[in-house]
Amino acid sequence: MSEGPKWLQCPICKESFNWELPVEALKKVKRFPAPVIIKHKDHYLICYLDSHYQLADTEVAAAMVESE
Repeated sequence: MSEGPKWLQCPICKESFNWELPVEALKKVKRFPAPVIIKHKDHYLICYLDSHYQLADTEVAAAMVESE
């Protein structure tokens, strides 16, 4: 499985960045592709990971509300 930091080019601002993969949280996932929400600067991305923790798809979040 491909664990550790991932590289991604932001589809909004076109900046390349690394992000840490939440491996412990993904071990509890029963269904893939699993969505992972990433906050990048002032916008949010939704990255879908397959069962091997590889990036399957990326989309831009149209709206985001943070809550706990």
